[in-house]
Amino acid sequence: MSKTPSPLFRRALLALALAAPLAAHAAVLAEVDGHAITAQQVEAGNPAAAGNAQVRTEVLQNLIAQQLLADTAAQPTAAQDAQIAAGQANLRRQALAQLATNAYMAAHPVDDAELHQRYALEIAALPQHEYWVRWIITAKPEQATQVLDAIRRGESFTRLSIERSIARNAALGGALGWQTERELPAAVLGAVEHIKPGEVTGPLALDSGYAVVQLMAQRAVVKPSFEQLRAQLEQQLRNATLQAHVQELAKRAKIVRHDLDAK
Repeated sequence: MSKTPSPLFRRALLALALAAPLAAHAAVLAEVDGHAITAQQVEAGNPAAAGNAQVRTEVLQNLIAQQLLADTAAQPTAAQDAQIAAGQANLRRQALAQLATNAYMAAHPVDDAELHQRYALEIAALPQHEYWVRWIITAKPEQATQVLDAIRRGESFTRLSIERSIARNAALGGALGWQTERELPAAVLGAVEHIKPGEVTGPLALDSGYAVVQLMAQRAVVKPSFEQLRAQLEQQLRNATLQAHVQELAKRAKIVRHDLDAK
């Protein structure tokens, strides 16, 4: 027959329930020859493990494997001990720097007006147009003129490209695909801006030879919306804010460098 729990027992249960979050955080998830691996260590390995069972399992398995290997290691030399200590110091410095970064960014959130201003700058910097072009490159200007005359007589651009072009894309019929106004050579851009789709122009002097160019199509560059770029812009501003903060800290600090390669 079951008995009604005593008040003392009920208080003990309540205390255990209140302590559950801390206990869960410090809970031992595995033991390898007496070496405990806790939930806190797993979450330190990957914070996503706190809310993802699959990640937690993967990190735990990695830590178990590390412990198995560590247990087979020979007694470290003094130099190896120093290297381990240096690594631990770096990890601690990194962790403290991340805590400071989180606190500083929480106190200096990215302003929405700054985001829109950065977005306007990004959009203004984008190219305006794209051109779908193909070309035939020859070594001499008279060869390009002959190619141009042949195309205007109705001969196949693709066949002439395969037979006469010295460009690397000759076998593709000289197709360049969509190119922005910043990707095209200046001479080609200056020419295709003044012809209509389907028209051919040349010869155009390039570093690689002489080009006969055909414009196949053109279109305005599709520009991403503010929401599409928001996360990227926010990260850029956060990085800039943090960099400026670090520079200010450096100005106020006494930094003495003893570089090994200093002369």
